[in-house]
Amino acid sequence: MKYAARGWILWRPDPGLVKQEKYEIDRLLEAAPRHAYKVKLVNPDDVQLLVNSEKRDGIFVKGRKVKLPDFVIPRMGSTTNYFSLAVLRQLENLGVYCLNGSAAVELAQDKLLHLQVLADAGLPVPKTILVQFPVDADFVEREMGFPVVVKTLVGTQGSGVYLCENRDNLVDMLQFVEANNPNAQLILQQFLSESRGRDVRVVSVGGHIVAAMERIAKSGFKSNYSQGGEAKPFEYGHRNELSVAEVMRVLDMDVAGLDFLYDEEVGFRICEVNSSPGFEGLESTCDVDVPAFIYEYLDVKFRISRKAKARLLARLKD
Repeated sequence: MKYAARGWILWRPDPGLVKQEKYEIDRLLEAAPRHAYKVKLVNPDDVQLLVNSEKRDGIFVKGRKVKLPDFVIPRMGSTTNYFSLAVLRQLENLGVYCLNGSAAVELAQDKLLHLQVLADAGLPVPKTILVQFPVDADFVEREMGFPVVVKTLVGTQGSGVYLCENRDNLVDMLQFVEANNPNAQLILQQFLSESRGRDVRVVSVGGHIVAAMERIAKSGFKSNYSQGGEAKPFEYGHRNELSVAEVMRVLDMDVAGLDFLYDEEVGFRICEVNSSPGFEGLESTCDVDVPAFIYEYLDVKFRISRKAKARLLARLKD
């Protein structure tokens, strides 16, 4: 066997992104051979499913029967839809290891649902309200106060996130949304003044922290690196490590980006979790190799020893 394992990266371009994921995809592809893995890019839109009780020939790509990969790294992000989740479930049913699984990807995509799961586990999250039209501004003011953050249920890189400084701003904005898109799915989230224009992004693999950085907005309240924010390494401690490990356990994720907001009451609150995080900013800020952590985690999952890996790499060089 020349490679330790062969895998797919499930990915489709998202024209709505502020910054395309080309960096992350390129890094995962070019790093794979250095870790004795062979990986190729597959667009889930090119995959056809065949559900049958024999569990054979269940996946086709562009109409052709293909050999199943040993593993899949889903990187659909905000483009995840019912079909791509069905593809992921089909691969899982056929015994392919998915990093993350379909349930974790679906959970991360819904910003409200994963906050509900984290809150139920006793982990600190900001107060969050699901918008119902017409909005009860009195309830929002009483339970949350102003300013308040308005978010779409699905979004990434800071898109679909707005800050309403006062009651009038909120009412005007939501009346406009209701008039133009009454089916819009929005949440309102507690604004934490200690975190205005800054937050902490953590990338975790296998429940361990790869690195963490503090993101600082150049202007406004959004601190996303993709929005032009600045970043610096964040010195995390043992409690941070335990908190991240618990979040990953509760959400059953192998790889994730976790965004934490500063809060004077509990230290940090979990703002949201991303199952296919961008890591260009993290690598340049913290001088880490994220794909290396991912492929080393696969070594553990496939029970590949260091000696076996060294032999495979030596063969690849021949």
